[in-house]
Amino acid sequence: MIRRSLAGAAVTAVIVLAACSAPVGRYSGTVQTESVTVGSEVGGRVVAVDVAAGSRVRAGSAIVRLDGAQLRAEYAQALAQRAQALAALVQFEHGTVATEREQAREQSAAAAAAYRQSVAAAAQRERAARAAIADARASVTLAQRDYRRERALAASGDIARQSLDRARAARDQALARLTQARAAEVQLREAQLPGETASARANALAARAGYRTLENGTRPETIAQAKAALQAADAAAARARARLREATITAPTAGVIASFDLHPGDMLAAYQPAAIIDTFADPYTYIYASQRDLARVRAARTLRVRSDAGLGTFTGHVESYDRSAQFTPQNTETADTRADLVYGVKVRIHDPHHVLLDGTTVTVEVP
Repeated sequence: MIRRSLAGAAVTAVIVLAACSAPVGRYSGTVQTESVTVGSEVGGRVVAVDVAAGSRVRAGSAIVRLDGAQLRAEYAQALAQRAQALAALVQFEHGTVATEREQAREQSAAAAAAYRQSVAAAAQRERAARAAIADARASVTLAQRDYRRERALAASGDIARQSLDRARAARDQALARLTQARAAEVQLREAQLPGETASARANALAARAGYRTLENGTRPETIAQAKAALQAADAAAARARARLREATITAPTAGVIASFDLHPGDMLAAYQPAAIIDTFADPYTYIYASQRDLARVRAARTLRVRSDAGLGTFTGHVESYDRSAQFTPQNTETADTRADLVYGVKVRIHDPHHVLLDGTTVTVEVP
């Protein structure tokens, strides 16, 4: 009788201990790293590259350098026009020693003519850029038609394979020319022409203000106009300076170059991606917990994250979670869980040495 009681007590103790030790919840996830795509607002010819795929970079490190000769000239011109506007304002505020009205009138007329010519030239260059796009589009249409014809003939064995390859190459070249023509038109319309027109307008305003001052004497409104011309010249100089800085593409943050394929001599269009940088920010993963496990996952202060690729074991914490339920995603569902409703949970993984690789899988354990 005593033996039976002792055996029963032992069984009860085992059951109680098992009930007190809750099983560890395990979830699968895929590592996702933070990345940024860098490029330039101006575009141009690559003159130097400072990195390669896999290189580590610091924030502010140069990645690609573009030919900045034209941009430097534009900046120098903007500074000269600003100096001219400033000198005019100083002259208006302090008066003039001698009146050179005729010379000022001629300068004003020449500046106005230059501005009108700049506007007309801008329109003509826009038309030329659109015409280049139309020509490139026509070439693409012709090349695609030739390629389809050659492909049909190659399929029937009427022509050699080399003819089909030449037609394909011609089609690809036509598509590349069309892409380049479109990028050139965007850069011309959104960056180059506005700056040139604004510069010519600022010059014309400054020359006209100078002539009116010499003709009528300095008046408050004339000084106000001169101040406005100086502000316009300041804005043009700031724009030119910003465009010049865009000739050097730098890393906005520390990280590793994940994608890069540029060489000296390559043409980089405006707003075209130049490189992709995987940052050194802690990576994250998404796990999917059922509604009965969600409270337990949210309450966990520290999660244990084990790399399935053998890269180590890490700690993690819940950063956010879905506010509404969803069906189990296809890439995690099993035959038993297809109908379960789950909540997506974003887990931030502490990886101080940056060893986790994007796309590898991990097992997240919730105590």
